[in-house]
Amino acid sequence: MPNLIEGGILIDTINLNRQIDYDSVTQEITFGPSCRVEELAARLKEINRFFPHGHAPTVGSGGFLLAGGQGWFVRGWGATNQTWLTKIEIVVPDGRTVIASRTENRDLFWAARGSGLGFFGVVTRFWGRTIKTSLMWERILKFEINNDNYMTLMSWAIERGRDTPKYGTDLNLTIDYPEKFDPSYTTDTIPPGGKLHLTLNLLCYSDNIREARTLLSAYDKITPEVQESLLKMEPVQRRTVEDVFARKRGFLGNAGNDRWQINSIMNDPDVPLERLLEAIKPAMLELPTRTSSVFLCHCDITPDEENACLSLPQDLYISTITGWTDSRLEPAIYQPMRDHYRRAFPVAVGQYITEIDVNNDDANNKVLSDTALAKFLKIREKWDPNELFPNYKTFIRAHDKINRMKNKAQL
Repeated sequence: MPNLIEGGILIDTINLNRQIDYDSVTQEITFGPSCRVEELAARLKEINRFFPHGHAPTVGSGGFLLAGGQGWFVRGWGATNQTWLTKIEIVVPDGRTVIASRTENRDLFWAARGSGLGFFGVVTRFWGRTIKTSLMWERILKFEINNDNYMTLMSWAIERGRDTPKYGTDLNLTIDYPEKFDPSYTTDTIPPGGKLHLTLNLLCYSDNIREARTLLSAYDKITPEVQESLLKMEPVQRRTVEDVFARKRGFLGNAGNDRWQINSIMNDPDVPLERLLEAIKPAMLELPTRTSSVFLCHCDITPDEENACLSLPQDLYISTITGWTDSRLEPAIYQPMRDHYRRAFPVAVGQYITEIDVNNDDANNKVLSDTALAKFLKIREKWDPNELFPNYKTFIRAHDKINRMKNKAQL
């Protein structure tokens, strides 16, 4: 568990309020922090309601929502904790249980939504609004990607995403070796002659297939250069949450003893696309093992710092998941992607807060804006003066490091 601190406290909430209730009058769901994404999905299916939980089935609600929540169809509806959470129950450092909302303990409600593992309380319950369900659709495109066609394919894929309507669309890009999903391969070694595949999983939420085809039609514009690398194209078809969950389980490996490291950035929206792609190229193509993967998605989250601690713009979420099973690769296996993502600092506005490493600062980046961090620290001092929850110190170190680098570059 890389984010445990020597001498720190681990609080197990696995059985805490592990139930999901629905109020048909307020149309809100209530659930505990350990309720997993797949449990939320099953309950929502029963009541024919939608709430933008996560995409990975075994992720816990607490971590997902405190970090921000890159939930279903985030591009149009915003981060889940921005626009869907209405109230949070929290045990604060002095032992009291309090409610935080837009009208009660407002500073605590602000600080909880976006501070992730730096939050200074134990969440015991969430309340979230829901809407009526619609239908999910998907089209898939798969390409062979390499050093020569990288710029062409990545530019095309991202620009087509930017041409796609935000509301009701969920646009995802992965890069990996096809052998990653083949159970006949049992080692971490990349197969001789292995070729990387870029896959676009393009989802949308609409009442009928005609609307779905329209929402995802930007990807019909395939240039001859892109066509040369196309391996497969599946038309728009019905999908279920369970279908996506099954794919996510495969994405995270074939066995139960997999080890992982995730490095990420969120791009600076003011940086030209060509410069961004050049900076992240090693992180996209130099995967160290057979089971490693790239995951990139269009988030289009515009922060409202007055509303929540979540304060960095999230245009594209860009990450590499280094996967391995052989413990003898440690600790050397950690460093290549740390170095690649450190190289990408100049094109990044920060990183998603779930990937900050409290035990190694090499690839850590900003997780909040400077003004949001200053506000967060003041609120934290009020509620946790004895520093029972110390993870905030990692935020300070990362921000100071990045600001020093920027100041040095400007000299």
